[in-house]
Amino acid sequence: MNKMTDENKMRIILNKLSAHGITDEDEQLEIIMRDYSHLLSKPTETEIEEMKQEMLIAAVEKAIAELNRESIKENGYPFAVCERKPGGVKRFKRYDALTAEEITDFRRRGVIL
Repeated sequence: MNKMTDENKMRIILNKLSAHGITDEDEQLEIIMRDYSHLLSKPTETEIEEMKQEMLIAAVEKAIAELNRESIKENGYPFAVCERKPGGVKRFKRYDALTAEEITDFRRRGVIL
């Protein structure tokens, strides 16, 4: 007996919605939440905390990107530099706090253009 997973069922539902001309993601989500919520699993506390952390990191990165755009326009250099450390950890440092050696190294590696 071949048991269909909830993920496969969701894929089929999305395909059916698209076939009926419902391609807007918000509208699809609304229909799924209304009619197929039994296929959605509730996130665990750990998953909720991870999502909160991801949202916080995304907000910080967005704010730094905006500050960098403004700083480059006004000063010709970014507000902060981001470097990914081993393990995927990101390290931010203000540009004006970098040493000449760090700036040279970041430029050599393409972190700063």
